[in-house]
Amino acid sequence: MRNKGFTLIELLVVIAIIAILAAILFPVFAQARDKARQTQCLSNSRQMGIAVQMYIQDWDEATPSVRMMWSFGTTGTSWIDLVQPYVKTRLLHRCPSDNSPAWDDPQNPRPTSYGFNAYFDPYHPPYGSPTAPRQMSLASVYSPAQCVWSAELAERRSTDGMLIRGDHFMAMYWGNPPRVVDSMLNMRLWDMQRGIPTTLAITRHSGGANYVFVDGHAKWHKFEQTWRQQPGQPPTRDWYDPMRTENQ
Repeated sequence: MRNKGFTLIELLVVIAIIAILAAILFPVFAQARDKARQTQCLSNSRQMGIAVQMYIQDWDEATPSVRMMWSFGTTGTSWIDLVQPYVKTRLLHRCPSDNSPAWDDPQNPRPTSYGFNAYFDPYHPPYGSPTAPRQMSLASVYSPAQCVWSAELAERRSTDGMLIRGDHFMAMYWGNPPRVVDSMLNMRLWDMQRGIPTTLAITRHSGGANYVFVDGHAKWHKFEQTWRQQPGQPPTRDWYDPMRTENQ
C-alpha cells in the first residue's frame, strides 16, 4: 500500500490559511505589546509623580529645578537627580517604548523619557529668570488637577531630527503667539505648520501619551486635550501654565 500525502494544491491552501491567520493575529499581538508598554509607562509616570510630591513636601512645597545651559553657564540641578532619593531605581526614568540611541551614549546619555514642565523651574520665564530666580510653590498653582508636571519627551526633535538629551520641556515658547516671545526658541520648540510641540512624544502610545499632573494623578491623553490655540489668539486650553486661570 502507498502512504497518502499532501498534494501541491492542498499544501498551498494550508500555507495560504496560515498566512491569513498570521496577518490577522500579528497586529493583535503588536497592539497587546504596545498596550503593555503604555501601562508600564503610566506606572512609571505615576511613581515619578509621587516622588515629586514627596520632594515638595520635604522642601516646604518648593518645586524642583531643571538643568539648563544659558549664555553665562549652567543653572539648576536636574529634577531627576533631586527626586532620586524617593525613586530608588533609575529604571523608572525610561519609558519601555523609548528607543532613543542617546541612551547608549557614554559621554552625553539621555537622562530620562519624562520631561519636567519648565514653567515650574525657578530659572525659566515668565515667572523666573537666570538672574532673578523665583521658586514656584504648590499653593500658587491655580488648578492642580489640570496642570501638567511632566510629559513624555520625544526621541528626536521633529523638525530637524536632533537627539533630545534634556530633562524638561518649555511650553512657554509654544504657539502663535507664544506665552513668552522668543523667535528662536519658538521656531525650535513649536512646529508652526502642524501646530504641535517638537520635543514631546505626543503620539507614542496609541496616538497619545502619558502625563503627570500637579495633584499627583497620571493619565493618558491626546495632546489636543491638554493644549489648544487658534493662531493669533491666546490658547483656549493650556494645562501647562500653572498660573493661567482660563484653563478649560
